Amino acid sequence: FQGDENAPKDSHKYHLYEVGIDYFTYGGQGKAGLQLVSSLVIIWILLKTSIRPRLVYAPCIYIGAVFSILAAFVVGHNGTFAIACMIISVMPETGSFAVPFGLVATLNKRAEEE
Repeated sequence: FQGDENAPKDSHKYHLYEVGIDYFTYGGQGKAGLQLVSSLVIIWILLKTSIRPRLVYAPCIYIGAVFSILAAFVVGHNGTFAIACMIISVMPETGSFAVPFGLVATLNKRAEEE
Protein backbone atom coordinates (compact mmCIF):
# COMPACT_ATOMS: atom_id res chain seq x y z
CA PHE A 1 0.00 0.00 0.00
CA GLN A 2 3.12 2.16 0.03
CA GLY A 3 2.27 3.92 3.28
CA ASP A 4 4.73 5.44 5.71
CA GLU A 5 4.46 4.97 9.46
CA ASN A 6 6.72 8.00 10.02
CA ALA A 7 4.59 10.35 7.91
CA PRO A 8 2.49 13.03 9.64
CA LYS A 9 -0.70 11.57 11.11
CA ASP A 10 -3.04 13.51 8.80
CA SER A 11 -1.14 12.75 5.57
CA HIS A 12 -2.14 10.46 2.74
CA LYS A 13 0.97 8.31 3.26
CA TYR A 14 -0.01 7.65 6.88
CA HIS A 15 -3.56 6.80 5.80
CA LEU A 16 -2.14 4.25 3.35
CA TYR A 17 -0.05 2.81 6.19
CA GLU A 18 -3.22 2.37 8.29
CA VAL A 19 -5.01 0.71 5.38
CA GLY A 20 -2.07 -1.67 5.01
CA ILE A 21 -2.32 -2.60 8.68
CA ASP A 22 -6.05 -3.28 8.29
CA TYR A 23 -5.48 -5.50 5.27
CA PHE A 24 -2.71 -7.37 7.09
CA THR A 25 -5.24 -8.04 9.84
CA TYR A 26 -7.73 -9.39 7.28
CA GLY A 27 -4.98 -11.62 5.89
CA GLY A 28 -4.25 -13.02 9.35
CA GLN A 29 -7.91 -13.73 9.92
CA GLY A 30 -8.13 -15.38 6.53
CA LYS A 31 -5.14 -17.58 7.36
CA ALA A 32 -6.81 -18.69 10.58
CA GLY A 33 -10.06 -19.45 8.78
CA LEU A 34 -8.37 -21.39 5.97
CA GLN A 35 -6.26 -23.30 8.48
CA LEU A 36 -9.34 -24.32 10.46
CA VAL A 37 -11.34 -25.43 7.43
CA SER A 38 -8.45 -27.19 5.68
CA SER A 39 -7.44 -29.00 8.89
CA LEU A 40 -10.94 -30.38 9.26
CA VAL A 41 -11.01 -31.41 5.59
CA ILE A 42 -7.61 -33.13 5.86
CA ILE A 43 -8.63 -35.03 8.98
CA TRP A 44 -11.94 -36.01 7.35
CA ILE A 45 -10.11 -37.25 4.23
CA LEU A 46 -7.73 -39.35 6.34
CA LEU A 47 -10.56 -40.81 8.44
CA LYS A 48 -13.14 -41.48 5.73
CA THR A 49 -11.02 -42.54 2.76
CA SER A 50 -8.12 -44.88 2.13
CA ILE A 51 -5.95 -42.14 0.59
CA ARG A 52 -2.33 -42.36 1.72
CA PRO A 53 -1.30 -39.50 4.03
CA ARG A 54 1.56 -38.46 1.78
CA LEU A 55 -0.96 -37.87 -1.02
CA VAL A 56 -2.73 -35.43 1.27
CA TYR A 57 0.41 -33.78 2.63
CA ALA A 58 2.24 -33.33 -0.69
CA PRO A 59 -0.38 -31.00 -2.24
CA CYS A 60 -0.30 -28.89 0.92
CA ILE A 61 3.44 -28.38 0.52
CA TYR A 62 3.13 -27.75 -3.22
CA ILE A 63 0.32 -25.19 -2.82
CA GLY A 64 2.25 -23.35 -0.12
CA ALA A 65 5.44 -23.34 -2.17
CA VAL A 66 3.71 -21.99 -5.28
CA PHE A 67 1.98 -19.19 -3.42
CA SER A 68 5.12 -18.30 -1.47
CA ILE A 69 7.03 -17.96 -4.75
CA LEU A 70 4.19 -15.89 -6.20
CA ALA A 71 4.29 -13.67 -3.12
CA ALA A 72 8.03 -13.18 -3.48
CA PHE A 73 8.24 -12.50 -7.21
CA VAL A 74 4.83 -11.57 -8.64
CA VAL A 75 2.81 -9.60 -6.06
CA GLY A 76 4.50 -6.23 -6.46
CA HIS A 77 2.12 -3.61 -5.05
CA ASN A 78 -1.10 -5.58 -5.55
CA GLY A 79 -2.56 -5.69 -2.05
CA THR A 80 -5.40 -8.10 -2.81
CA PHE A 81 -3.09 -10.64 -4.42
CA ALA A 82 -0.66 -10.25 -1.52
CA ILE A 83 -3.42 -11.07 0.96
CA ALA A 84 -4.48 -14.09 -1.09
CA CYS A 85 -0.87 -15.32 -1.17
CA MET A 86 -0.53 -14.71 2.57
CA ILE A 87 -3.68 -16.69 3.30
CA ILE A 88 -2.90 -19.65 1.06
CA SER A 89 0.73 -19.87 2.16
CA VAL A 90 -0.51 -21.40 5.43
CA MET A 91 -1.19 -24.75 3.72
CA PRO A 92 2.17 -26.45 4.48
CA GLU A 93 1.79 -25.59 8.15
CA THR A 94 -1.77 -26.88 8.14
CA GLY A 95 -0.72 -30.13 6.49
CA SER A 96 2.16 -30.64 8.90
CA PHE A 97 -0.21 -30.27 11.86
CA ALA A 98 -3.32 -32.02 10.53
CA VAL A 99 -1.78 -35.07 8.83
CA PRO A 100 -0.15 -36.48 12.00
CA PHE A 101 -3.34 -35.81 13.94
CA GLY A 102 -5.33 -37.59 11.24
CA LEU A 103 -2.93 -40.54 11.36
CA VAL A 104 -3.38 -40.89 15.10
CA ALA A 105 -7.15 -40.62 14.71
CA THR A 106 -7.09 -43.30 12.01
CA LEU A 107 -4.97 -45.61 14.17
CA ASN A 108 -7.30 -45.08 17.12
CA LYS A 109 -10.29 -45.84 14.92
CA ARG A 110 -8.68 -49.09 13.71
CA ALA A 111 -7.77 -50.10 17.26
CA GLU A 112 -11.32 -49.43 18.36
CA GLU A 113 -12.70 -51.69 15.63
CA GLU A 114 -10.47 -54.60 16.66
